[in-house]
Amino acid sequence: MEKIDQSDVIVSQEQPPSSARSATKLARSAWARWIFIGLAWLCIALAILGVFIPGLPTVDFIILAVFFAARGSEKLHQWFQNQRYIGPIIQEWQQNRRIPQKAKYISTVSMSLAAGLMIWTIPHPWFVYPAILCMAGVLGWMWLKK
Repeated sequence: MEKIDQSDVIVSQEQPPSSARSATKLARSAWARWIFIGLAWLCIALAILGVFIPGLPTVDFIILAVFFAARGSEKLHQWFQNQRYIGPIIQEWQQNRRIPQKAKYISTVSMSLAAGLMIWTIPHPWFVYPAILCMAGVLGWMWLKK
């Protein structure tokens, strides 16, 4: 009976606990992790600017930031997921690959206002029309995500 108990203990020690496996895929190189962390913070900065600058897609930059954080730092990735405002958006994306309807509507209104302001105020069509085309592409991609 002792031999059976000992073998059970040995087997259970050899198997890694399921909680030890990380849900993220960290980069192996320290340099790559630092680059991913820097890209994550750059995307968050752009997302914050997107709150104040119409036309700059906030939600898309948040999703990119979480992607980079997952490869750069488990701690930073968890911090993003636990945030009050962006946490639910991140969880919805990671679980269902969806962007919440409210975020889609806000992005659509914001980018539409930005396109109108650009047409009205910027006299350079070589800049305005490609920018509007990019915004339309982002909106199209976002609305196709169910």
